[in-house]
Amino acid sequence: MSVPKNPGLLEEGGEEESYGMEESMDPELYRATTEGDILEFITAMEHGTLDRHYQSSAGCVQLGPRKNTVLHIATSCGHYEIVKLLCKDLPFYVAEKNSKGDTPLHIAARVGDSLLVTLLINCDLREGALELENEERNTALHEALGHRHQKVARILIDRNRSAWYSVNKEGKSVLYLAAEAGFVGLVKLLMENPAGICRVEGRIKNKSPVHAAILGKHIDVLRILWEKDQSSFNLRCDEGRNALHFSASVGFLDGVKFLLSNFCAATYQRDLCGFFPIHIASSEGHVDIIQGILQHCPDSRELLTLQGQNIFHVAVKSGNDKAVSSMLKLPELEKLLNEKDDEGNTPLHLATICWHPRIVSALTWDERVDLELGNKDGLTVLDIAEEYKETMASFRKRLTWMALRVAGAPRSPHANLSRQTSSAGQNAELENYKDKVNVVLLVATLVATVTFTAGFTVPGGYNNSDPDQGMATMLAKLKFQEFVICDTIAMYSSIIVTVTLICAQLGDLSSMHVALKLVVPLLAIALAMMSIAFMAGLYVVVNTVSWLGNIILVMGSNVVIVLAALFVPLCFLGSSNCRIFCRLSYFPFRLLLYAFGSYTERDESED
Repeated sequence: MSVPKNPGLLEEGGEEESYGMEESMDPELYRATTEGDILEFITAMEHGTLDRHYQSSAGCVQLGPRKNTVLHIATSCGHYEIVKLLCKDLPFYVAEKNSKGDTPLHIAARVGDSLLVTLLINCDLREGALELENEERNTALHEALGHRHQKVARILIDRNRSAWYSVNKEGKSVLYLAAEAGFVGLVKLLMENPAGICRVEGRIKNKSPVHAAILGKHIDVLRILWEKDQSSFNLRCDEGRNALHFSASVGFLDGVKFLLSNFCAATYQRDLCGFFPIHIASSEGHVDIIQGILQHCPDSRELLTLQGQNIFHVAVKSGNDKAVSSMLKLPELEKLLNEKDDEGNTPLHLATICWHPRIVSALTWDERVDLELGNKDGLTVLDIAEEYKETMASFRKRLTWMALRVAGAPRSPHANLSRQTSSAGQNAELENYKDKVNVVLLVATLVATVTFTAGFTVPGGYNNSDPDQGMATMLAKLKFQEFVICDTIAMYSSIIVTVTLICAQLGDLSSMHVALKLVVPLLAIALAMMSIAFMAGLYVVVNTVSWLGNIILVMGSNVVIVLAALFVPLCFLGSSNCRIFCRLSYFPFRLLLYAFGSYTERDESED
């Protein structure tokens, strides 16, 4: 029972008006408690408001707005003298709960103050006070273990070894929390308690102590649990995963080895998704776990998911290129590289369908991978890339297609039959090609304009006197001649591109397609020549300062290399089946993949 919320506000009948009001504590008492002033606290206890409302009985407890007693406040502030005084004179305070259901013991256990906990449990507690639960159904022991306070947890356990520990709202028992924290001694102590630690609710499948030890990667705890209760290792979560599934998922190699040595049958158990533990390890990219499972159970490499997929299928679907590259180095997995799932897809098919360019590149350049295999629909990997690559495909999808072209992946002879599109699709493709033509036309026009202007404003200017009046002043210099040649090539190349695209716009879809194939190499040449012309022209006028001239040459050369890396794949991959061109495109493609790898990963996560 609390004191009146505000003694001055009473109705005519003497009843308190409580609408919209909160509990309030005597200001002097509250101030003395929070500041830890023991003398002021004692004075407040003996005089003032407390004289009217406190008679040292459990029925007269003054509360704050959050229903905290003075013992709650003193405990949270860590004022030992006040806590000691209250435990001695008013022990019933220890069992009082605030608005969240916390007793002072909950608060002390949560902060891990062993002295406060000792003071609170050594007072004259009523029976069962240690087992009081808050709104989260946590006892003080739950709070201590959940916040990793081993010393406090040990004090609470020693106080009542025969306590019947409940499960909190999250379904976690104290044994689960101890296993999760890795407290080996406490786990052993709790497992030896016959009074209810092994209670059914404490071992519910989603919060098994075994799973807690695995998630925390505590091998010593796992050994104790096996020694004390092997039946708990048969528990599965809602997803149907056993202990080995969990170990494979988190990459707990020591746990995997322990389970394989003592509970090998778990290797051949599926979860509800049809995955065996080795598939989980594959999807998470834990190659060391895969190797560990194969060493103990070599036939586990033949395990398939419900879709008939092996561990390579699962690995490529996850998109972990480093894991796939590591798995390619394992000779025992060689026979899995070209296996087909229920849809007839090989791992390379799936990597293409999922648009993982790095994995596609790794697989296509492995000589053991057959690039000509078709799925149930007779489609090769290149057919799939071209079948499902939209008109406005993302850069990640284009890189995947380029990876197949670089490796020389063939098309199926029957693939063209499946590429017939509707009239609506053809119209969309036509509009897309028109947009592409307009973009290239705009760039070519700009190049022609710039190079034309540069041809009549040459570096160094012209002679104004005989006998070479009107001639370029730097005509004899090699770099100037290089400037003139490159500028001329860029000018005429851009003009050819412009005229070709103007004619293409007057034709149909096929004419635009052919025109783009022809003009892209020319545009690349025009841009490269314009860059070289700029570099040569600038060098001519600053070469007297050697360091500045060298910087210009280095920067210009790097730009030309980047242009080559960007345009070589675009120029040759889509227009030629010649394996030589494809091989020549490998290094520019790898540069692209390296440069834009982070972009493709972000693109993948957004999809």
